[in-house]
Amino acid sequence: MVISRPMSGRIRSARTIVQTFLILLFFGTPWLRWDQLPLIRLDIPERKFFLLGNIFTPQEGYFLHLFLLGMGLSLFLFTSLIGRVWCGWACPQTIYTDLFDVVGRFTLGSKYGKKDAPIIGKIGTHLIWILVSLLASLAWISYFADPYLMIADIRSVSETHLMPNWAYFTGFFTFAMYADMAFIREQFCKYACPYARFQTVMMDGDSVNITYDYKRGEPRRKGTVKIGDCTACNMCLVVCPTGIDIREGTNVGCIACGKCADACTHQMAKEGKKTLIGYWSENEIASRNRQIRWIRPRTLVYGGLLTLVLTVASLLLWTRVPMYLSVLPDRNLQPMALPGGTIRNFYEVQIQNLTFEERKLRFQVEKTDIDGELHILVGGTEEAVVNLPSNSNMHYRLILELRNLEGQDASKRSHEIVLKVFDLEKPVFAKTNTIPFLLPVGIAFKQIGGTNIASQP
Repeated sequence: MVISRPMSGRIRSARTIVQTFLILLFFGTPWLRWDQLPLIRLDIPERKFFLLGNIFTPQEGYFLHLFLLGMGLSLFLFTSLIGRVWCGWACPQTIYTDLFDVVGRFTLGSKYGKKDAPIIGKIGTHLIWILVSLLASLAWISYFADPYLMIADIRSVSETHLMPNWAYFTGFFTFAMYADMAFIREQFCKYACPYARFQTVMMDGDSVNITYDYKRGEPRRKGTVKIGDCTACNMCLVVCPTGIDIREGTNVGCIACGKCADACTHQMAKEGKKTLIGYWSENEIASRNRQIRWIRPRTLVYGGLLTLVLTVASLLLWTRVPMYLSVLPDRNLQPMALPGGTIRNFYEVQIQNLTFEERKLRFQVEKTDIDGELHILVGGTEEAVVNLPSNSNMHYRLILELRNLEGQDASKRSHEIVLKVFDLEKPVFAKTNTIPFLLPVGIAFKQIGGTNIASQP
């Protein structure tokens, strides 16, 4: 594990501001509410995803696909433009590595990372690391469980003597984070992170990344012989959190944190010269004063695909009705013929209200290929109106009756019906579902004297 030397500078100051904001955002977001709902939470037991006042169900999984696709394309686009800025500025692995280093230097001072550090100091450091890991794990779990209920669970443990389920997951993530931050760190970035592997596919000569100006720096100083601007102080290597030498060129271990740039800026200032390391593109170094080409085929493709995904997602969100409707034929009750030529089909209806408003819903036949009269019965009445409580998941028995059956309707056994369910107060709050209507097996329809008769042979 590499313990790099701390380095102050403009980039370090900017990263501190960004990382502090991200840490506060990570710990604070689960406590925020939007219209009585969590700002963001994935409730796995209830199979609901809360986001900005909306409730999404597993049936709307296409939003998850679009989200993941959009995140992937965003990663491709920004990597092709500004390199691995995610790794150095926003990746949790980097942020918590810096945070753990702050703790280590606070408790051990200059002995941090050295073998002769006092045992008591080391124990104290690891205990604080475990505490930080626990707090971070609790924050992570609160994206899946209500943090207010988690506090209530903690208070009730002494009374019930039962550990809530989320406590076991918290223990696992605490151990995993502590093991990672205390013993692995940069090894994960260099050998386990997939992003480091395919970055070279997404980057080209015009991608901005931490780059060494070899045109000015080489050849490096050797003893008293000085040819290039590089003084061979090796400070860029000493401060690197992954232990690479940026002067050797683009490396899979480089996370673009900019610590080497701050170190070089400090050292070159002593020589009265500009830094040799900064956020530049390779072509910018190779060809002096060349402007970076932000718009190029690679970025156009990534940007176009990302725009397409965002457009589709926006349209789906704009036309989305926060209600789930499922109408399925009842397997326990087969279609039946009643005296007088009436045919009944039975259905199981599930309606999930994804809002905090009570709804008064009406069922009606929107479209059908049947010429006879169709009547809807819900709860044994023909009103076909139900009251749907707020944020509820209700089940109903629905009966479709076919009366005055026309002769042409008996030409086939299966018919299609488009069933519509809408709010009486807000008709735009509506969903449709195409369902089958089956005639009973063995029914023969005969038209006698203009009267439709259904008989069982």
